[in-house]
Amino acid sequence: MAETLQQRAAQQIAQAFEATPYPGDGHIALEGDEGSAIASALAGIHWQNLPLETILEYRWDIFLLTPEAFRFYAPALMIAALLHHDQIGTVTDNLIFCLTPQAQEQINNYFAGEFNDYFSRRAAAFSPVEKTAILTFLDTFAAVFPLGYLLYDIDLVGRTIEFWRYA
Repeated sequence: MAETLQQRAAQQIAQAFEATPYPGDGHIALEGDEGSAIASALAGIHWQNLPLETILEYRWDIFLLTPEAFRFYAPALMIAALLHHDQIGTVTDNLIFCLTPQAQEQINNYFAGEFNDYFSRRAAAFSPVEKTAILTFLDTFAAVFPLGYLLYDIDLVGRTIEFWRYA
């Protein structure tokens, strides 16, 4: 059986993130009550062992992950979006939203090395190899799935992919 484009992208993502360090149990989510549920759910779980049920249950909480934890768990989210798209609901939308700069100022901050907003800190946490894997995910997702259904008003091919192409 021939390997699909999604399967090849998932393998590239897994290889790119295989040495990504675990952020530590105390650095999973932003401090406070809001982040405590996802922090407890993910504590001690390697991204390679993250169940789809957990991804789906905490789909609205991925916005609360620290930049280091978002980096660590992003491959699980990307692979789930590619291989289990129909089973994970809005996880894909939330993931792509997290990977999309929401304002030109965030793009400018990132490229100026001024990581003073959440998006630029999140993007800066990724290594060059991991950034290439993110671009692979975005390019593959745009090629395989229709763009019109996304929950958020995101310019996936323009703003999002273009940012990661040069990040």
